[in-house]
Amino acid sequence: MEFPFYDIINKNCPVHMNDAIAKKYPQMRREDRAKIFAPFAALHGHAEQTHAQERVTTEKYDLSETVIDEINFVFRQIEEKLDLKQTVNAEVVYFVPDDVRVGEGVYRAVSGEVEKIDVYNCVITVCCNRIEFENIYRIKLL
Repeated sequence: MEFPFYDIINKNCPVHMNDAIAKKYPQMRREDRAKIFAPFAALHGHAEQTHAQERVTTEKYDLSETVIDEINFVFRQIEEKLDLKQTVNAEVVYFVPDDVRVGEGVYRAVSGEVEKIDVYNCVITVCCNRIEFENIYRIKLL
């Protein structure tokens, strides 16, 4: 059985040398032709949104008054030790807000030397991690 379009497949491309078509549409280089068929993002931002949906996030927990008092007590202990130029090691569990989902994020833990407590900006620095006071879930001295 013969292939039905055999005669069309084996035909050569038409050659236009000095006619109006050749002047208006010059033959394209092979590299330029490949660019025409390059992939493109038909749905701009779709991949980012899909990845944002795949991330596992949780809502920020509301702290009770007793937990807030415990955190403040540890802060006072850390400040006293830093004033005496003592090395203070602590473990901090804190909330990192998500860039896409409002009110959601992940909880991370960091432990190490407390470098600074900035009461004016409400930030504690532990092992080069700047943590806002309002995002602290738990802190304990090591």
